[in-house]
Amino acid sequence: MKRVLYYLLTAILLHVALPMQARQYTVESVPNVQVADRTQYVTDPDGYIDSASRLHINTMLAQLRDSNSVEAAVVILPSIGNEDIDNFATELFTHWGIGKASNDNGLLFIAVMDQRQIVIRTGYGIEGVLPDVLCSRIIRRYITPSFREGAYGKGMSDAVEQTLHIIMTPEASAELIADEPLFDEADKAALYTLLYVYVLLSLFISFLLSVRIKRTVSKYRNAPYQCYKELNSNNLAILLLAIFFPVWGVINYVYCRQVMKKMRTMPRNCGNCGTAMQRLSEVEDNRYLSPQEDTEERIGSVDYDVWMCHNCQNTEVFRFDKKYTQYSECPHCHAKAYSIAHDHIILPATTLSPGKGEKVYTCQHCHKRNVIPYIIPMIVVPKNSGGSGGGFGGGFGGGMTGGGGARGGW
Repeated sequence: MKRVLYYLLTAILLHVALPMQARQYTVESVPNVQVADRTQYVTDPDGYIDSASRLHINTMLAQLRDSNSVEAAVVILPSIGNEDIDNFATELFTHWGIGKASNDNGLLFIAVMDQRQIVIRTGYGIEGVLPDVLCSRIIRRYITPSFREGAYGKGMSDAVEQTLHIIMTPEASAELIADEPLFDEADKAALYTLLYVYVLLSLFISFLLSVRIKRTVSKYRNAPYQCYKELNSNNLAILLLAIFFPVWGVINYVYCRQVMKKMRTMPRNCGNCGTAMQRLSEVEDNRYLSPQEDTEERIGSVDYDVWMCHNCQNTEVFRFDKKYTQYSECPHCHAKAYSIAHDHIILPATTLSPGKGEKVYTCQHCHKRNVIPYIIPMIVVPKNSGGSGGGFGGGFGGGMTGGGGARGGW
């Protein structure tokens, strides 16, 4: 008796558990109802959409095809596993070739029940009539509320009806935009929170940078050249700050540059006799530069300041590299005077073989010449990635999508 009860209980549990394991579909395994019957547009293997809504959707999409030649499909699947629904929608669209190949006027509605996500995917040809913002609002207004209540047929039917109205009556898009507020309350709250965090973060980073600048000045108060170099190393961080936080970034950048200028021109005393030194002019300081330094200053890769003590004739030369220059360090003489002189193609690349080229580098100081050959990759001609369908009655018409549309959840 116990054995009979055991088998009976096991059978009941299996009967309950098996239906809960939703079948997972791949792009290749999704049934295309158009192949068997050109009057069918709804692929719903698990029957989420009621028969009345299915009939209404088929009627509307047939009318859309006959009047505007737009090919559309509605797909509701229980599961696609761990696949991203956005990528799945694009791949299914391309695999079926929804839309006419001549104008890519395809349209796909796809919902995945275990992910509670839906995507509207548009072909290239109807992105102008049905832009992403309208697709997003159709999902939020017509699909999401009904799907949350389990009225899948009503939600999909209402969405298709509104989409049909927009495509056949372009003025309807203006009505939908006018009726839909730019930001709902949740969007406003998120926007205010983001703005608040943005302001606090910009103030905090600005404060840290200003503190760092002041600490650097205090640390190198008696060594202005070292202070200049340390502040110069902070310029990249300040420029990044200026990109993301323009106001505070610009303020810190200007402040840092002023401090650097002050450090560069700050009066200094001779290390030998302690007498105040004089900074020579750009014309006078050339006499105290080496040939390499003179070349670097002449081509503008480096700027040199020469300070002279008139008491003991001691001189000190300070180097200031310019960041934004075409010159780099020469591998032969190490002067910052090395740059590309020529870059020319010796053998052009083709679709059958790679090409060859060479870059010629020269140094403005030692005049050494360096030739570096390189390979030009072979030209790759992309393959045609059009859909695999072959027209209504045997599939769709070979249309393509650029990923336009929208995604939402419920």
